[in-house]
Amino acid sequence: MKRKCLSLKKLIFALLVMTTAIPFTFAQKVYQDQQIRFALWAATDAYPGYFDDEKKQPPEKNDTMYAVPVRRIREITPLILEGMIYGWQFDYTPYDKARRVEEYFEFSPIQKLTDEDRKTIVYTKPWVQDDRLWCWVEYKRSPQMMHIFESWQVITNPRIRGVGYAKLSDGFAGIQEACGEALKNAVREYERKLIKNKPKEIMGRVMITEPPLIGIEAGRYVVTLDFFMETDRIIKYETF
Repeated sequence: MKRKCLSLKKLIFALLVMTTAIPFTFAQKVYQDQQIRFALWAATDAYPGYFDDEKKQPPEKNDTMYAVPVRRIREITPLILEGMIYGWQFDYTPYDKARRVEEYFEFSPIQKLTDEDRKTIVYTKPWVQDDRLWCWVEYKRSPQMMHIFESWQVITNPRIRGVGYAKLSDGFAGIQEACGEALKNAVREYERKLIKNKPKEIMGRVMITEPPLIGIEAGRYVVTLDFFMETDRIIKYETF
């Protein structure tokens, strides 16, 4: 027990100082207005064979086993926080077979976290359960960020939800792809109910209302996201 506690203390330090990453797998909801707080986990068996000697060594002598999941959590956290704090903007062109128009979708943070902002992200109370490394992610909104959050609450914005998938082998890029697909599907399903004829292009913004649910299904990442949505512009086809 003492060895395990010591290992987790070292891991807390690693979570606070490490800066590079790949992907993670799930977020458990605990979300507050001024203080964002949610739990993330990453699998410790990401690379077969990487931890073959884990059971042969005491945890405190094998802390490198946590390096990969720690990097995974740290890589995805800013993207999710940017969507929760500033929101994401998107540009969507639906597929149209009759017009020979290929589907196009792009999304990006409305504003990125600065290096100083990233330094204030707190990763705390890590624990290991069922071959997964968990930790709490905490972030306190600045007064400016609170103003942005409150503006989304005041305006009557529709709530939308979408699910996206991506290959496990694509790592962090796969998580981003799955997030983008989840957003695209959410926008598409909502606009289908409002727009009779398929539009040429839809542009807008969303804010993530809850921490994402990211899991694994049939060998793929599956991401479920909830948003407030604001449609900025809809361009219609003037003629068929």
